[in-house]
Amino acid sequence: MGGDYRKFTVEMQLMNDEYRLWRSGIDGSTCIVESYKDKRSLYFAVSNLLPSASLLSQGNREYRLILMGVNEGEIIHRDFGSFFVDQKGDGSFFKKFTGPALECYTHCLLVSADRADGSIETIMSGEMPFFHKPVEEMSEEPAGPCQFDVTWKSIFENVSDKNVVAAFSESMDETGAKWYRVSCGSQIPLPLINCREQVEKYGHYIVGQRESSYYIGIPGRFLQGEQPLREQKCFVLWQPIRGGEKFFKELSELTEKLQEEIFGYWIGGIDTISGEIIPL
Repeated sequence: MGGDYRKFTVEMQLMNDEYRLWRSGIDGSTCIVESYKDKRSLYFAVSNLLPSASLLSQGNREYRLILMGVNEGEIIHRDFGSFFVDQKGDGSFFKKFTGPALECYTHCLLVSADRADGSIETIMSGEMPFFHKPVEEMSEEPAGPCQFDVTWKSIFENVSDKNVVAAFSESMDETGAKWYRVSCGSQIPLPLINCREQVEKYGHYIVGQRESSYYIGIPGRFLQGEQPLREQKCFVLWQPIRGGEKFFKELSELTEKLQEEIFGYWIGGIDTISGEIIPL
């Protein structure tokens, strides 16, 4: 096979121990990805997880395995569908897939998905070998203003052109902002503390700037379960990632299936003095 063949193991970390079958049991997980030219495959196995039947009967939920990443500035995901765990707490499957180059994928996630509203909880997370956490350094051309809430000022000063993402189609972006990707390994500002779980689930958030206006975007689908700070009504504007607008013209046209499949961002404005998130 020569240099066209690659094989590597993704180290998965348990993020939520509420899904363990036995408290004294031995946890185990294996994730192996192989590729040869344009052919790819993934083998995934776990042990000591709650059986799929328990998730279904107790909360109408199911396990799903997802690869997340970025391709040409767009957030991408490969959903491998339902993952079955038997009564002993063991589960495994082997899947072949195509699509973007492996280098585009940054994270592998095992999640618990609500079959009704599509909301998900991350159970295991692993970093692909192509994922490199950004080194925080001062940008030569800071994006931040002179007078700004100190937390947000620090974040905007530490993003540069290497962090720029074309998150939305120009015709769909109501903000007209220039957007930057911020890794969840970086600082999470205080106003987003209650969004930490969702930020960590997707591995990042985005910040945007247009002249003297500043914005924050939390990744998520157009689902109530993924609307951050829903009770406070801070994030009421939702926009699909670039390319998602091809499947609908108005949000009212989004079917339940599309709501589960199309990813996007919940967007709020940033009050530059108080640092609070304000609805748009």
